[in-house]
Amino acid sequence: MTEERKVQENDGRGGKRMRLLRRGRIVLNQRHSSFDVGIRDLSATGAKLKLSEIWAVPDAFELQILKSDGSVELIVPCAKRWQSGILVGAQFVRPPR
Repeated sequence: MTEERKVQENDGRGGKRMRLLRRGRIVLNQRHSSFDVGIRDLSATGAKLKLSEIWAVPDAFELQILKSDGSVELIVPCAKRWQSGILVGAQFVRPPR
């Protein structure tokens, strides 16, 4: 699930999105809870996430973008922009650390 595709799209979001298949983790509750997600596409301002099952993602969370070995590459504070079933639109609210 770490294979990246070098396909870029501009779908009216103000920036180009790169499609990819990458692992991530939604972290909440002051880092006491986390849920694995798939990262379906990524841009400088946000990402489309795929959940393993339907649950109500909170309005604010941290997204951990994982390396292929499972270690954390980036942590990005996010705001949920939309949710449709197992797909979630996340907007980055601050630069990654």
